[in-house]
Amino acid sequence: MDIIFSANNNEQVLTLPIIPKNMPELSQSYKNSTFESINGELNLIGTKALRTVSFSSFFPTKKYKFSRPKSNVDGWVYVSFFNKYASNRMPIRMILVDNENKEISNMAYTVESFNCFVDKVGDIQYSLDLKEYRFVKIKK
Repeated sequence: MDIIFSANNNEQVLTLPIIPKNMPELSQSYKNSTFESINGELNLIGTKALRTVSFSSFFPTKKYKFSRPKSNVDGWVYVSFFNKYASNRMPIRMILVDNENKEISNMAYTVESFNCFVDKVGDIQYSLDLKEYRFVKIKK
């Protein structure tokens, strides 16, 4: 499996070097609401809520045999990527691809939180929180 991030219509594309131990959960919730009426409790079906994804892992700062193919050896490239697009207020795209190269998910997200630190061996530990980004369609 690969997790690929891209930004600005594939201007920059990065494959995560290390797959997180706990894979990002792709769950969907809905904004349903309940209220009391003269006929008792009613449930109104709402719209889809924005998806959120959170995971953590590390970016290597040296070559490891278990790093994903096509990934960057320099972990600071990933730190720069997430900080750049969060600071520029631009959505990024996360694409999940299975081992047969079949696309599982391809969605736009905003960076809600990105934290990192350098560990004892010099690798970059990180945690990342993303929220679905919906592009606004303007009808003419």
